Amino acid sequence: MSDVIKFKLRKDELVMLALVYLYLMICPFNKVEESFNTQAIHDMIYNTKYLYYYDHISFPGSVPRTFVGALTVALPTGAVSYLSQCPKAITYSLARMVLGLYVVWSFSTFRRAVKKIFGGTTASCLMWITCSQFHFMFYASRTLPNTFGMCCLLLSTAYWINKEWESFLWWAGLGVLVFRSELVILLGPMLLLEMVSGKLKINELITPGLQTAALILVACCSVDSYLWRYTVWPEAMVLYYNTWLNKSSDWGTLPLLWYFYSALPRAMLLALPLSVVGCLTDRRVMNFAAPALLFVALYSLLPHKELRFVLYAVPLLNVAAAYTLSQLWSKGQLAKLVVVGGFAGHLLCCGLFLSASHHNYPGGYALQALHNQAPCSQNTTVYIGNFAAQNGVSRFGEKCESLYGDRRWNYVKTETLDVETIRNFNILLVEPKEAHHYQFTHSVVEKFHVYAGLQFTKDPPFVLTKKKEAIYLMKSKKIKKKVYVKDS
Repeated sequence: MSDVIKFKLRKDELVMLALVYLYLMICPFNKVEESFNTQAIHDMIYNTKYLYYYDHISFPGSVPRTFVGALTVALPTGAVSYLSQCPKAITYSLARMVLGLYVVWSFSTFRRAVKKIFGGTTASCLMWITCSQFHFMFYASRTLPNTFGMCCLLLSTAYWINKEWESFLWWAGLGVLVFRSELVILLGPMLLLEMVSGKLKINELITPGLQTAALILVACCSVDSYLWRYTVWPEAMVLYYNTWLNKSSDWGTLPLLWYFYSALPRAMLLALPLSVVGCLTDRRVMNFAAPALLFVALYSLLPHKELRFVLYAVPLLNVAAAYTLSQLWSKGQLAKLVVVGGFAGHLLCCGLFLSASHHNYPGGYALQALHNQAPCSQNTTVYIGNFAAQNGVSRFGEKCESLYGDRRWNYVKTETLDVETIRNFNILLVEPKEAHHYQFTHSVVEKFHVYAGLQFTKDPPFVLTKKKEAIYLMKSKKIKKKVYVKDS
């Protein structure tokens, strides 16, 4: 392997890592789309001997996911957790810190490769542009398949820049075959560009490509098949489910051009028009921008859309924006003032995005608060409603659970329980619209709110975050009988 990949960070890249960790601390909980990897990391650390207790056995989801990413995070996190004997909540933060380190390291590798083409000023601009964009930094520590896919994309792109095809195939293969199959739409055109220019011949890729794919599939599918307890290639199942069956549409649809008029402008901010200027002024940046734009265009054909699905395009388009910014920086003091003003605008947007995100995990705050309602030594049953389970609750927050045998607390998030059964739980985390079912058996102890938009005012700070009630923490007035529902 070339020295393109070195596990080291510059001082300014340590600033990037610090920002990732700051976002982590302000938004310490997980959403439902992160839950598979979050629960898998928990089980790999705390449940090493008993596969039966793994969360995915009770809640397999609509389609199997790979454990490979969770394993790469759980191994170092588990070692630190075991040596320090830290609480579960701290362990979860450590896990996300490990993932954030992977992303920043991958970006550092990508940035060094970009520096070889465009020089140090462009590389520095690339780093600072990325730091000032909220979504890349926010998702860098999120245990999403997309985040693991981002690491593979950045590393494979670095090898693509350096024309090291064997290493490119390894990281591209891992990204496409294991984490996110749609990356083939982005990485494929990169190879096509090389073939069209005559720098690469297809027969140079066939044999090593097949060998690499076979080794990756054997290794990764062995891990996943063991943990799922049947032979499976998870990413192939995901591709079939979301694309061929188009089941992703069940989670909502958006207009065809939504990525272009909403997602990319929010993710890139002022870097988006700068990237357009860069494409018009230097042909080299088109090698980065063209595959990214083609990827977004093709991915727009799927009706279900989320910003994180096209976040891979942002670092590539940022190269074009960084090139423009480096040229602008050399135009004099007035130009530098414009650049500084642009960064100030980015930071303001980051503050607004971060404030909204902080209020998007009421289930996590509710799970923290409920442990004040009874000692861990007391037998307690907790019902976790669907909204709480999707917005902040994870096994890392289950402070009073003993996994083997002596289970003082029983946390249940089964969606099929009827009202009469739920009334027999000691503590409930339910939505306001459901609370009336339990008003005679339970009392509201605390209310938790969720982000509900922005409100503009005439007085400072001029923009306020609106919130609405999302979860009620309810405690039983009098328990009629003991209830135990198997949930994990």
